[in-house]
Amino acid sequence: MRTRSWGWVVAAAGCVMGCGAGPEAMDSGELAAVQARMETAWGTREVQQVLPPGRTPGTRLDKEPRPDLLTDVAGTLYFVVQEEDQRIALWKSDGTDSGTVVVKAFGPTNAILGGLRIGGMTPLGSRLFFHLYEPWLGWELWVSDGTAEGTRPVVDLNPGSEGSNLFNFEELNGALSFFRHAPYSQSGTTQLWRSDGTAAGTVQLLDFGRITGGPGAVLPASGLRVFFTDDFEETVRLWRTDGTAAGTFQLKDFGIPGRYQGTITWTQRLGESMVFTLQDTVNGTRLWRTDGTAEGTRLLKRLDASANVELWPPQVVDGTVVFTFTDEGPSLEVWKTDGTEAGTVRLDAFGRDGRLVGVAGGFATVLTRTDDGHSKLWRLPLSGGAKEGIAVLPNPYADDPKAVPGLRNAVTVGGRVYFARTLGATVQTPRDVDLWVTDGTAAGTRWLSSGLTRPDVFHSPLMALGSGGLLFSAKGNVWVTDGTLQGTHALESLSAGKTPAEAAAFTRAGDDIFFRALPGAPGFSLWAIPASAP
Repeated sequence: MRTRSWGWVVAAAGCVMGCGAGPEAMDSGELAAVQARMETAWGTREVQQVLPPGRTPGTRLDKEPRPDLLTDVAGTLYFVVQEEDQRIALWKSDGTDSGTVVVKAFGPTNAILGGLRIGGMTPLGSRLFFHLYEPWLGWELWVSDGTAEGTRPVVDLNPGSEGSNLFNFEELNGALSFFRHAPYSQSGTTQLWRSDGTAAGTVQLLDFGRITGGPGAVLPASGLRVFFTDDFEETVRLWRTDGTAAGTFQLKDFGIPGRYQGTITWTQRLGESMVFTLQDTVNGTRLWRTDGTAEGTRLLKRLDASANVELWPPQVVDGTVVFTFTDEGPSLEVWKTDGTEAGTVRLDAFGRDGRLVGVAGGFATVLTRTDDGHSKLWRLPLSGGAKEGIAVLPNPYADDPKAVPGLRNAVTVGGRVYFARTLGATVQTPRDVDLWVTDGTAAGTRWLSSGLTRPDVFHSPLMALGSGGLLFSAKGNVWVTDGTLQGTHALESLSAGKTPAEAAAFTRAGDDIFFRALPGAPGFSLWAIPASAP
């Protein structure tokens, strides 16, 4: 069992060594009992505060230095902290105070970057690849092995300070696969690259001859990455790569003009294939499938004659993709596909707008608004059959025409769907966000909590637990629920005098679930919870 620094327990240990009398003073037996409780309790703990010493905190949460881009790298958490002058540091943590350290710090810059000066955090084995801006280098590819000496630029693709625009990082066959928009001083085109973390092993696979780039997916068992090029003046094309120049080639030219990446609305990996939607004014909205071969790339169904329908992100459950779109009615249509033409069918339609909440127990659940300002939950059997109303979810602000209910976030856990519902606004910060759970039945649909984090920047985070429960942030603390009112409660804080407010970015790494939160003045900290309940 590894030893953790538990905040006030550490202070108590210091007093045992001779700090004098006071509330922290305790004999060795009492100290041992406290330490034993801390080791067995399942609660939140402040790992380390990341606000630099002596810094005066700002007035807006999104301006405070805070742990960002939390990333699991072979069981170790990596994250970044950036200040207002754009000085930035790469950190790592094993969940202990002593094991939470700065890997490498980078000085301030006056460049106008519009956000974090780092991005593309991508684990590859025990190393971390990322895209970083340095004034003397520009934006270039970096790699870190967790040491200051081993955190370095991989190669200067554009020598000097101009840098390179790199994006869409993915691990592929033991190397990093990524795209580059070359500067106009070079070719001014988009290129596909691979890197093994060395300058010699960072090579260009293909130059597309124009500025382009679109979404895609990695098919792990096949060792392939399938992706699109989508640009306004040319056409939409599907490609594949295995990380070699010889294994990179075009699968299909769809013969339709792109719309600045508006043609490919979503892509979704389904087993060892990818399903995707295309929209254009000639063919309307269509669903396709590819397995990374030309023969396996085929049209599944024309979904709508219009290219102006609004498609929502899909969900995958047990080898079935469930997706929705809203036409100009507006009317929500719910579809499913198993990647075959025969298995692509419309389940039902609603005469109003709505959102897919989740899929559980053989049913898709949908949330719509009622005419009197409340919410209604429906279920649709995936095996076919008519939709059925489950329950009307009351809106306490229904008398306010601006207090419309909406769906912010949803997670499917153990045959149930947990979802965060906004109350109060469609664009601005809502009046409230409440948490519900449903198993697709009226009896299994219940309200669990109000007061979930409201600012848009936090997105009312929900995280599934392996036990079938759920973590969420509400009322200035981190909460857990097992889907019942009795089992919904705030977690105990193991750091005396502090509770994790505005918790966000829940990330599993090793034996812990990490997150950032405000413990109170003067700023953000890195917090953690054991990943397994006692």
